[in-house]
Amino acid sequence: MSQQADFASLGLSEATLKALRKMGYANPTAVQNETIPLTLEGHDLVVQSRTGTGKTGALGIPIIEGINLDRGVVQAIVLTPTRELAIQVKDEVEKIGSGRGVKVLAIYGGDSINAQINGIEDGAHVVVGTPGRILDLLKRNCLKLGDVKRLVLDEADRMLDMGFAQEMSEIMRFMPEKRQTALFSATIPLGIRGLIYHYLNEPRWVLLSEDFAYVKEVRHTYLIVPKMHKDDVLAKLIEHDQPTSSMIFCNTREEVRGVANFLSRRGLPVAMISSDLTQRKREQVMASFKADEIHHLVATDVAARGIDIEELSHVFIYSTPDSPEAYIHRAGRTGRIGRGGEVISLVGATDLVSFNRCANRYHLDLVERSTPTDDEVRARRTERLVGEISEKARLVAPEDVEALRPVTEAISTHPDRDLLISHLILGSRPKSEALDTEEGAAPLHTSRPREKRGRRRRSSSRSRPRSQ
Repeated sequence: MSQQADFASLGLSEATLKALRKMGYANPTAVQNETIPLTLEGHDLVVQSRTGTGKTGALGIPIIEGINLDRGVVQAIVLTPTRELAIQVKDEVEKIGSGRGVKVLAIYGGDSINAQINGIEDGAHVVVGTPGRILDLLKRNCLKLGDVKRLVLDEADRMLDMGFAQEMSEIMRFMPEKRQTALFSATIPLGIRGLIYHYLNEPRWVLLSEDFAYVKEVRHTYLIVPKMHKDDVLAKLIEHDQPTSSMIFCNTREEVRGVANFLSRRGLPVAMISSDLTQRKREQVMASFKADEIHHLVATDVAARGIDIEELSHVFIYSTPDSPEAYIHRAGRTGRIGRGGEVISLVGATDLVSFNRCANRYHLDLVERSTPTDDEVRARRTERLVGEISEKARLVAPEDVEALRPVTEAISTHPDRDLLISHLILGSRPKSEALDTEEGAAPLHTSRPREKRGRRRRSSSRSRPRSQ
């Protein structure tokens, strides 16, 4: 299909076009351009597209276009593997449907089931939810799917794997046989392809990431690090690179707690999120992260598929996941919609087999890094601090510079010059920040707004990691 000029050429209603313009969407992405016309024609779809390429818009726009506003019943279902993703998709679809007044409801465990039942009874047209709570409401006869025309499985590789297979099978018993079904995922493992034909009717396949399941603009790097040194190396990398924001992925909740506590003791603005947190606490953490109140989020894979931070510059993989697909989904948190970013893996001896499997499965263009030395970290910190002072100095009026010249000259020749300058620098910084003046002291971590990162120069090293 040739590239469309804009959303209007896809035959969308004026109300939807107006909502998209309000959201800042001028032109369809490749996945939207390919799938929206096929969906509006009524085909079942299997869509493989990299994370951060606009899949939510691709699934949400046809859903909104197909809603009959005269009927206050559920007409479309989107199933997601996590609560975070359900909330994210619900918010996006709701914005797309705002021009037409489409009611979108998120349904997931950990939230008030009575409020969700009220939302259904209030005439929700679209339901976005996790399988467990959806199935619960179906068995209670509080949710009826007889009028559903479209079913979407987001992150379909997770929805059809063994973790959700039983719940998916039960939910399908409540679905009308005559419906349109679409599956969206960055990866489609061979093991789920049989189930695809069990649930879909002569689907059209749209494979936009068959050769590259990851975002090409993202740099994939790794360090060979003994397990006992991972915390120290991670802290040095953060201090050296100064991510505008980062996610740090661990395999277990115990690792999440340990890493978050270590970084917090180093004075870094960090929080953690995992399945043992309450839904309210997880939402509070995500709100703080998106508001730039914290810069680093330590997480298990429960968060890998439900977080969309546009300016996430770094992903740190503290412990290598068991499956290549999980690596791709972790890496996909950065490099959203064509932006750059960096994925840094800390590879220990026990990680080598899994990491090489990831590299070989998706032909990762890997670059090996070395741990920044203390001198390199200190030099970067000094460079940043001088840069910040220079930026602020540009705001000083020339007449003020001249008026203060006797003071600056006196300071430059004062016997306690270094002490006076240090006092001025520290006095200009927030009390929560400190200078790393000796081993173990809290590091200087500048609170900066997120900004678009330029692409890094690639190293010439592209070898696979080997045991050392």
